[in-house]
Amino acid sequence: MIFAILSQTYRTLASNKLRSFLTMFGIAWGVLSLILMSAIGEGFRVGQKESLKTLGKDIMIIWGGRTSIQSKGYQRGRDIRLKYSDYEFIKKRARLIKSISPEIIRGGLVAKTPINYGTFGLHGIVPEYQYMRTIEIDDGRSINEADNDEARGVCIIGSEVNDQLFNGGDSTGKAMTIGGRAFTVIGVMPFKDQNSSYSGQDRREIFIPFNTMKRYFSNPGLGHDTNLLSNMIAAPISAAVHEEAEKEVRALLGETHNFDPLDEDAVGIWNTARQSKMIDTMLASMQYFLATVGVVTLLLGAIGVINIMLISVRERTMEIGVRKSVGARRKDILWQFFAESFALSALSGIIGVGLGWGVCLLVNALGLKNQIFAGAIITPEIGLIAFGVLAFVGIASGLYPAHTAAEMDPIEALRYETN
Repeated sequence: MIFAILSQTYRTLASNKLRSFLTMFGIAWGVLSLILMSAIGEGFRVGQKESLKTLGKDIMIIWGGRTSIQSKGYQRGRDIRLKYSDYEFIKKRARLIKSISPEIIRGGLVAKTPINYGTFGLHGIVPEYQYMRTIEIDDGRSINEADNDEARGVCIIGSEVNDQLFNGGDSTGKAMTIGGRAFTVIGVMPFKDQNSSYSGQDRREIFIPFNTMKRYFSNPGLGHDTNLLSNMIAAPISAAVHEEAEKEVRALLGETHNFDPLDEDAVGIWNTARQSKMIDTMLASMQYFLATVGVVTLLLGAIGVINIMLISVRERTMEIGVRKSVGARRKDILWQFFAESFALSALSGIIGVGLGWGVCLLVNALGLKNQIFAGAIITPEIGLIAFGVLAFVGIASGLYPAHTAAEMDPIEALRYETN
């Protein structure tokens, strides 16, 4: 039966070569478009999420601003400056914050080694900061609690700092000076490709324990007050509660600084979870649009399959009449034409899947991946969608021609061909 169906399908296609080619091209192109567009959309989605992780996964960057609402007897326009006590208060009171770190940032300090020197950004941090900000170590170790408690003269350096000060060599355990004070390198970061930052690229930064920064480097921008912070980094207990966590932080800071919790100008918060959600929504809309284009192309291909099968039914009217006159049942005719149209759709779809897979591999092989595009990614979901749409097209395009053939009256069919 299978061989007979394939043989008859081949004869049908061969009898109308151009029309058959265009029909198969429509189906194959629709499947190719569906796979390729969905894979590219997925590549952009994954790329954007990975790019955001270089700054930090679902974190909030919090800094002081200026009030814009009169509150609790205070005029608007007051400067809000974050303090170390704010960090301690939020760490103690916040229910929706999993981790939080104070941060002091200092620029303009010269770092030197016997090989070279340079000016880089200096960050005073606590150990939790490294996890939240994805400060990974390629060689050496991270800053730990003992480093911070004892205000040790240790540091982690970015890859470009290592290139400039140590010629890219093994710098772990080696000495350097920062602002004239002695430090020991305990860790070197791998190259980090960032497309977003709030104080500079991590590969050009130096990180030291928070208490070491307080002890040795007062920041002129903070008025030489070591209790003042440049900002805080916080991570909610989950990305699902990022909006509630942001409101909680504002409410707690409003309590300590006497401003209205609804005053978003009083404290600035860059919520990467919100940005990630916005990007997901935008890219999901793009994927839906691209997938819709592919589905519409497939449906147009299905119309082509219906047309070519109706032509086949008309050309084989006498055959249908003869088969019915010698005892062929309605379901035999229905199954024959349905199987032929489904085989035509399936063959075209397999070609489209092969081409789509090949184009995705080619895109990835050409090295087109970058900070925001992770390559053409074919996920199981894309495969299932393509299979489901193709199956629908195959069934839908076969039912009408098959039903038309099965409902023919044998006498009228013989008379039609005789005439």
